[in-house]
Amino acid sequence: MIDKAWTHLTGLWGRWWLAPLAPALYALAMIPAGQLRPEHILIGGLVLSLGLFNRTTQRITAALYPAVLVAIASDAIRFVVPIFVTPERVHACDLRALELRLFAVAPDKTPGDWLQQHTAPFWDVFFAIPYAAFLYVVPVYALYLFVKDRERMGLFLWAFAIAHVIGFAMWLIVPAAPPWYVRLNGCAVDVRAAANAAGLLRVDELFGMSYFQQFYARAANAFGAVPSMHVAFPLIALFAAMGRATWRTWPLHIFYATAMFIGSVYLDHHWIVDGIAGAFVAFAAVLIAARLLGLPWPWPPRAPAENAPPPRGP
Repeated sequence: MIDKAWTHLTGLWGRWWLAPLAPALYALAMIPAGQLRPEHILIGGLVLSLGLFNRTTQRITAALYPAVLVAIASDAIRFVVPIFVTPERVHACDLRALELRLFAVAPDKTPGDWLQQHTAPFWDVFFAIPYAAFLYVVPVYALYLFVKDRERMGLFLWAFAIAHVIGFAMWLIVPAAPPWYVRLNGCAVDVRAAANAAGLLRVDELFGMSYFQQFYARAANAFGAVPSMHVAFPLIALFAAMGRATWRTWPLHIFYATAMFIGSVYLDHHWIVDGIAGAFVAFAAVLIAARLLGLPWPWPPRAPAENAPPPRGP
C-alpha cells in the first residue's frame, strides 16, 4: 500500500514530491503551536487532493503553486514579526509628515484626512468590492490564463510570489503604521495592536455583518503599510499583460488597479506613498519573474494568423 502510494506520488511530481504534501504538513505543524485554523485545513486538503488526483489536476496544482507558497508565507510571517517589528523601528507620524509634504490638500490635511470627512455608503461599498474580491480574483484569473495563455499565467503567478517576497522583506525592514493606526493612536506605537478593518467596518455595519472585522483580525502584522500589496496585486496583472492585453481587457486592468489604489486611501488602509511603493514592487516583480522564466517582456505583438485577411488601408 505504501509502495503504491509512493509510486503514485513520485509518478505525478517526480523530485518535487514534497510539494503537494507541504501545505498539509504546515497545517499539522500548527496543531502543537495552537495556531491551526480552518484555512490551513482547507488549503492543505485542496492541494493534497488535487495534486494527487490525476495528471490534469496535478498540472493545475503545479501551475498554481506560487499562490500556495504565498498563502503559507503570509501566515508563517507571524512567527518572525515580533523579532523585527519593535516600537522604536515602526514608522508612524513620520509617514504622515511625508504624506503632508508630498500630497497635502490643505494645512495639516492629507488626502486621506479629507476623504474620511467625505465618506458615503455608495463609495464604501464601491471600494470594498476590490478589497473583498482580491483573494478570489487571483486564482480565478490564474485559472483563466491557464486555459487562455499558459505563459502569461506563469509570469503572473511567479511575479505575484516574488512581489510578496519583496513586500514581506520591506514589512520587516521598514515596519510602517497605516493611517487608521495614526488616526486612532497618534504617534505612540504599540506593537501588540491588532490589525483593523478601518473604513471597511462601515461596510460591515451597513450590511449587519462582521466579515471584514473577522478577516483583518487574523492579519499577522498591523504594521505592514509599506508597500501596499493591495495596490500591487492588480498592477502585477496589468504589467504581466503588457503586449498581450487587448482593447477589451485593458480597461478592466486599468479600472481594477485604479479602484484599488484610490480605495486603499479612501478606506484609510494606506498612505499614497504606500501605493506608489506597491506599484514599484509590482513592476520589479514582473521584470524579475520574466528574466527568471526566460520570457520576453513586454510581450512582442502576436503574429497575425496565416489565413487572416490583410489589414485594410487607411
